[in-house]
Amino acid sequence: MSLSILFRAHGPTRAATCLMAQRSTRSVSTTGSWAAVALACPGPLHCGWTGSPLSGSSRGWLSRSHPAYQSLVLRGWADDTRGQSQGPSTRPSPSLADQVMAARSVAPPKSDQSESSPPPSGSNGDGPKPLSPWQKRGYIFLTVVLAGYAVGFIVYFATPEKDEDGNVIQDEFSSLSFPSQHYQRLKSRFFQTKKDLEEPFSDKLLPEPLPEPYHQPKYTVLIELTGLMVHSNWTHKHGWRFQKRPGVDMFLSQIGYPQFELVVYTTENAVTFYPIVDGLDPNNQFIMYRLFRDATRYLNGHHTKDLKALNRDLKRVILIDWDKDSVALSRDNTLLLPKWEGDNSDRSLIGLAQLLQAIKSSDVDDVREVLEYYRQFEDPIEAFRENQRKLQSEMQAEEERKKASENKRRSSFLSLSGFGRSRT
Repeated sequence: MSLSILFRAHGPTRAATCLMAQRSTRSVSTTGSWAAVALACPGPLHCGWTGSPLSGSSRGWLSRSHPAYQSLVLRGWADDTRGQSQGPSTRPSPSLADQVMAARSVAPPKSDQSESSPPPSGSNGDGPKPLSPWQKRGYIFLTVVLAGYAVGFIVYFATPEKDEDGNVIQDEFSSLSFPSQHYQRLKSRFFQTKKDLEEPFSDKLLPEPLPEPYHQPKYTVLIELTGLMVHSNWTHKHGWRFQKRPGVDMFLSQIGYPQFELVVYTTENAVTFYPIVDGLDPNNQFIMYRLFRDATRYLNGHHTKDLKALNRDLKRVILIDWDKDSVALSRDNTLLLPKWEGDNSDRSLIGLAQLLQAIKSSDVDDVREVLEYYRQFEDPIEAFRENQRKLQSEMQAEEERKKASENKRRSSFLSLSGFGRSRT
């Protein structure tokens, strides 16, 4: 199999043609004004040149002493045998099938090309793509808009407020110089906003107790919503999902108004959980007030419940929760219970209702003493049930002892009365 390779001079009047066979491709060889892309062959190399049709020159053979041919000899692309015939090659011209097969063997694999040559600039390579003009303009526009908003924010909070008539309202910074008063006013409003986010919305979270002739319960019970009354879960597929705890309806009916001043006090936001409270007490019959995250104090990375701003006598306030971090400021009034994780066989709310009813029936003056006793137990409801069982067994033993003593007294009386009759 043979393949024609073209030698071309820089001038427009000459071209050279080589016939080679049965060798893999080689690189480009350049000598003087000659350039060659050749297939090396084991046999002798036959080279020739053909004059341009315009020049009228005749067909001839390239001399073996020519520098281009010597370069091919040094690279192993030609045979320097002097006895080789200088005449034209007698080999037949290659067929079309031979040329196609030779072209396939000459072309390197695409994978090798992709591995050897780096991707061009702007392709799908690892390098960053250059931004288009529209992208650059978009980034510039976004930067200008954000900068404008920042400047407008500073100007708005740094200027003094105005009344309905458009007159400037004097404040504590109005007497300062122009740059100082704007800076101090901006700083004050910034920290005021920070204070509004971290502190309760009011110094009195609950209104004043109900006056006569309305009934104001003696004890106030504040209970966490999530983890004690409902179990909340959020997923990307379903969003928020809530599960009502077993016994919650009975608990509300026994502990709600008028037995206790029942308040739902949760660290969750009102937007999501206000409808949940409505679902627990749709007629607003048992739950008197509702306090959410804006009624807490943000302290050490936690939303903490502060009972000092509750506007109630703390001797008669019971705070029921499961998170010790949220009650860090009110541990003396806290009854800490285990968190409910959705177990449908749970009956802790029934025991909690019995404990609160026991406190109410005992007419305790300071509930903090009772809460201090139950704070030593990991599960106060189970400890209360155990105490109730012991108390019931003691009362039953006392009742049996009383019955036994009464029977003994009655039998002795009967014996004495029988002895009197026998003497008469």
